Amino acid sequence: MECRKFLITLRSAQDLVDVRERFRMKVYAQISFAGDSRTKRKTPVDKKGKTDPAWNFTTGFTIGNEAIEYQGIMLVIKLYCSRTLGDRYVGEVRVSFKDLFDGAAPTSQGRRSGIVSYPVMRGAADSQGLLNFSYSFGGLVMVKKPSHVSARYLAVAGIVIVRVVLEVTLGTNLSLEIPFFGEDVPIELCESV
Repeated sequence: MECRKFLITLRSAQDLVDVRERFRMKVYAQISFAGDSRTKRKTPVDKKGKTDPAWNFTTGFTIGNEAIEYQGIMLVIKLYCSRTLGDRYVGEVRVSFKDLFDGAAPTSQGRRSGIVSYPVMRGAADSQGLLNFSYSFGGLVMVKKPSHVSARYLAVAGIVIVRVVLEVTLGTNLSLEIPFFGEDVPIELCESV
């Protein structure tokens, strides 16, 4: 399976809409792939910048090369105002990995990188403010595609190990039968930076 490292540094935002009626805005950003909660990352809360927060937060992912070949796989960056009684949505930026890759400049190390600013959208057509970030794509690497290991096989292996350890420790033969019900669930062995 062909993969690339993707690094992103959320630098800052400017001129965001003020969603607080009182007190000052304390903004954080949440990064994900098309809203998938398994890929979610969160910046620290900027407590000083109000409507012009700065984070300089870097995080990375390992992405399949398909992400840069097709238009549909989106990087989603949502901005929120941190509040005691529940955070308030400020806006978001959605951009495809393909657009980011196509707009990145090649570097001498075989990477591609860029520095961009996108309008922060709130609703279908409204925008106020800009989000500034830099990013880089690593070179293409081959990663062995994980086999589909079922939860049942892992549970059985765990039972066998526990049984062997107990038998050796206690010096007796144990009859441990622990039923495992349910369907086989594939476990994804994905690793991120």
